[in-house]
Amino acid sequence: MQRGLTLGGCHLVTVIGIIRGCPSSSIEALAEAAASAGVRALEVTLDSPEPFKSIRALASAQPDIAVGAGTVRDLDQVESAAKAGARFIVSPILDPELVAHAVTLGMTTIPGAATPSEIWMALRLGAVAVKVFPAEELGGPSSIKAVRGPLGYPPLVPTGGVDASNAKAYLDAGATAVGVGSAMFPAEAIEKGSAELVHSLAAQIMQAIR
Repeated sequence: MQRGLTLGGCHLVTVIGIIRGCPSSSIEALAEAAASAGVRALEVTLDSPEPFKSIRALASAQPDIAVGAGTVRDLDQVESAAKAGARFIVSPILDPELVAHAVTLGMTTIPGAATPSEIWMALRLGAVAVKVFPAEELGGPSSIKAVRGPLGYPPLVPTGGVDASNAKAYLDAGATAVGVGSAMFPAEAIEKGSAELVHSLAAQIMQAIR
């Protein structure tokens, strides 16, 4: 069973930290805090303030980290993410046109899916992995384990409700990697620009999956 996902040429990553709603003025400090705890991939969601500015800044400041764009929903966003330096894109939905365009641009693509049919279609369209979302509401680690076998053990990235208490269970169930949002970058840390809190939470998650 392969554990870890290659994103944009970076080493295999098992955790994608998801930064949502963070001002571009403080995102570098918070990203550095997560990176110093061992997180090797960071996703900036496009519903954040000045997301492309943030992606550009992180791609420049953290060349050893795979920086991607999240909550991608249309072709213009794919183009803008690529121009900003994103190495991968993540979407909450499965849009064949969006996936095809991202693949054409050479971007690692992780569309969202909630059913076996959607997972299968995403992979056939060229997705490198599939974001299973919202993972906890869809059944948690047991659901990941149940769907993998009949689908030929595809690379799945459960996201939504993943934290230090269940991240290892998802990986043990066969997930290739996990997406972690508010459990690593909570609203409190973003509002206060607390790098210390982000580092502590990220370290807890990385320790939990060892």
